[in-house]
Amino acid sequence: MSSSGVMSVAGFTRPAKLSRDVSESLIKMKNNLFVVISACLLLLTSSCIASNEVKVHLDEEFSLKSGQTAVISGENLKIEFIEVTEDSRCPKGVTCIWEGRVSCLVEITYRESLHSVVLTEPALTKFPPDQSFQEYKFDYHIEPYPEASVDIAKEEYRLYLKISK
Repeated sequence: MSSSGVMSVAGFTRPAKLSRDVSESLIKMKNNLFVVISACLLLLTSSCIASNEVKVHLDEEFSLKSGQTAVISGENLKIEFIEVTEDSRCPKGVTCIWEGRVSCLVEITYRESLHSVVLTEPALTKFPPDQSFQEYKFDYHIEPYPEASVDIAKEEYRLYLKISK
């Protein structure tokens, strides 16, 4: 930069103040762009999380697929269906010496505390099983029921629940 306040870069001359103003504007634009991109990523992430949550009420039947969470309205309670851990139910169309059972792992968040619980349903029962947790009662059923020579993929399982006090 010369004593006259003119800057020469690669053979071009411009006033030094203009160069400083341009630099400051570029920094502001860069910061604004960062804020906009961060906000967009936050919105995208939160919408992905929200799609795995369903809001339900006490005494309302609902179903969950693996990885999905139910938030119980008005209660400090969430339940996530993790996976089916066992399915030894005797398939339709097959004669078995034992009717079998199906078990699934759920994670219950109650008052900010996480609890892992296994729900087990005996096969061929007329009434859905129930299980107590704190002051709640869970009536549940796991589908689909196995059929002879038909494999059930993990993502096909559904946990049907009704939570009451």
